[in-house]
Amino acid sequence: MKIAMIHTPMLGRGGGDRQLLTLATELQKRGHTVEIFVSAVNQENSYPDMLRNLNVTVIPHPLGKKMPKMLTPLEKTTKQTAEAASTGKSALREYMQRNMGRQFYTIPYEVPTMINIGRKIPKGFDVINNHNYPSEWAAVWAKKRLNIPVVWMCNEPPFWFFVPELRRGLRRINWPIYNGLDKTAVNYIDEIMVLSNIAGKYVTKAYNRTSRVVRSGVDTDRFIKAAGTEVRKKHGLDKSFVLLQVGNIELNKRQTDAVKALQILSEKYSDLKLVFDGGGRRDELVRFCEKQGVLDKVLFLRSGSDEELAEVYAACDVFVFPAQITWGLAVVEAMAAAKPVVVSNRCGASEIIQNNVNGVVVEHGKPEKLAEQIERLINNPDLRRKLGQTAQSYVKNNLSWEKYAEHMENAFEKAIHAYSK
Repeated sequence: MKIAMIHTPMLGRGGGDRQLLTLATELQKRGHTVEIFVSAVNQENSYPDMLRNLNVTVIPHPLGKKMPKMLTPLEKTTKQTAEAASTGKSALREYMQRNMGRQFYTIPYEVPTMINIGRKIPKGFDVINNHNYPSEWAAVWAKKRLNIPVVWMCNEPPFWFFVPELRRGLRRINWPIYNGLDKTAVNYIDEIMVLSNIAGKYVTKAYNRTSRVVRSGVDTDRFIKAAGTEVRKKHGLDKSFVLLQVGNIELNKRQTDAVKALQILSEKYSDLKLVFDGGGRRDELVRFCEKQGVLDKVLFLRSGSDEELAEVYAACDVFVFPAQITWGLAVVEAMAAAKPVVVSNRCGASEIIQNNVNGVVVEHGKPEKLAEQIERLINNPDLRRKLGQTAQSYVKNNLSWEKYAEHMENAFEKAIHAYSK
């Protein structure tokens, strides 16, 4: 098969980027021809080892460098971030980002960018496989030109479908437009794949469409090899009980719940530390930590490679993930690292957790419940060890990139066969 894969800009390290690049790599191993189409790539900040072995075509916004900086995406390269820090961000841009979020960029940036990608994907492909939204807009435009099926790996429908906070304030201006564009595009998708049943419910609610669950994988060996000793030593964590949450700092990841749990537990345990590893809206979370009086107990990291991240997982005692998200690759990675995980029941990865066997599931949006389960693990090292070992065994036996690629390959073949009838 010849497969055209479409993704949003690859400017950093995220679970969706890793998933697509690993899938492309595995499909190539299986003898398929794969080409990835994106509007921008930062080789250094993303996954350079994988990118250099893949065929990636960059199709930028039709205005290119003429596009006003104020209307470029929220995601920025390291260089752009440094420039913003030295020159000062536009007050209007900051206000719009805070109050309208990603939807601020829908009409001026994302619509023309995705249409441009859809217009320029060449002929000769058998199937289109798009990933993070709004790549479905590009996929449908390409489908109309090329007359081939589209299989959407819907890692997540747009957040505003299931996070009410993202439909408040000025966001109410843009989201109906975004909503109409998205639903129209999805009508033309041939097959929708999701990572969890939670994601499937969101797809049904948002688009009145059915979907098929297929779990992505993880490289267990990388996490088994990591020790974490140097991370603890470097950051003065040798005598601390370390909690960890990995992922970009965003509203739906609910890092604030982890901070609240830390504040509750700090009244009884003085040696607790909470580590966040990821990019995103750090300034807001720093202010929240200050307000809760626990900033001195919080450490912010941003691992630059898979190996660094594996060491961070190895350095923690308990992994926490209070997020409302349709999967949660970070949870699976922590399980692969043999760490006990405490996960929200609105996180898709909670579906692979048997409570108190290979992890702990807590009620969503209840920091006190999160704190209660963390305290139980603080006081029971045998339980921590047992949960971690069982979690690692589950991941090794059930979740691999090879199996994920096989499932996706089957989905492509079925879509091509059905479309040709």
